[in-house]
Amino acid sequence: MDKTRRDFVRGIAGTAVAGGLLCLKCKGARAGEAPSGPENLVAACGLYCGACPIYLDSQSKSDQKTREFMQQLGAKPPEIRREDLQCDGCLGKGRLISFCAKCDIRACAAGKSIDRCSDCREFPCSRITRFNDEHGKLEHHGEVLANLRRMREMGIAGWARFERERWQCPRCLSRMSWYDRACSQCGEKRSDRLFPLGPA
Repeated sequence: MDKTRRDFVRGIAGTAVAGGLLCLKCKGARAGEAPSGPENLVAACGLYCGACPIYLDSQSKSDQKTREFMQQLGAKPPEIRREDLQCDGCLGKGRLISFCAKCDIRACAAGKSIDRCSDCREFPCSRITRFNDEHGKLEHHGEVLANLRRMREMGIAGWARFERERWQCPRCLSRMSWYDRACSQCGEKRSDRLFPLGPA
């Protein structure tokens, strides 16, 4: 099934509305506390949070961007509020959207006192393999096994820098999300270094 950024964010909104999900704070985090470094955008499962549309919108200071994002979601207050869709990344110790706060993979890593599956002696386990195989529905999941293997080779800091560069617009270096087909700033086409998206 083809997925666009709009489909992705609408799916997130549907989940949030149907389940009554709210943005949750990490234990001990202060409201609005931002990640302290690029490594905190490397999720336990191997996703790069810096390319998540929810994370990117959370970092935006533009009210116009927020209004556009809410229109993409097809939601109107009080159904879903901007504060319900705020996230500072999996390990950022700040705001965390609820489905990531409740993530089994994240909980498993925390239970083993590790940050990420790349640090686990049992990698790859059936939990992370199943998550990777969901890429038929969510294309960004299909990268996690390869990502975690690269983390082992490059180290977390090196991989975080690599991903930050990979998810920049090839022309103007603006940040791009998993489902952007073109840069929202300059219109440049999605880089070939990113996973392909089906027809619009």
